[in-house]
Amino acid sequence: AVVSTQSTGETVKQHYSRLWYYAHHIYSREKRSHMMKWSKELCLSGFILPGKPGIICVEGSKESCKEFNSKVRSMNWQLLKLQHEESSLRKTKFVEFKELIFDVHGRANNHQDLGQFRNFLESQRLKDTFQILFNV
Repeated sequence: AVVSTQSTGETVKQHYSRLWYYAHHIYSREKRSHMMKWSKELCLSGFILPGKPGIICVEGSKESCKEFNSKVRSMNWQLLKLQHEESSLRKTKFVEFKELIFDVHGRANNHQDLGQFRNFLESQRLKDTFQILFNV
């Protein structure tokens, strides 16, 4: 993407990143609330897929993604792995940062329908990402 500064008229290239996290689970409303707040403060888009497993996708300026990464890693996790990182000069895929909810199942209703999640990724032209996240 190209950003033009009005004061100098210079053209500056904006570097975008997209970070994909795999978590053993994301149940905590407090963690989810913090991530929603941070994404708004840092002008990031993407999503949280809560449940077991949990997925976080965050995208925006490289600097903002780096700050989000620092904040999310400061929280206590059973397992949180930065599974994949994309760097690009293109625009972001997502318009906002939101929580995704699909059909839940399992004894405690804490498992998202991963087939629906895969379909969601395919609709965003991110088909290969499912394989990267789940090593399939």
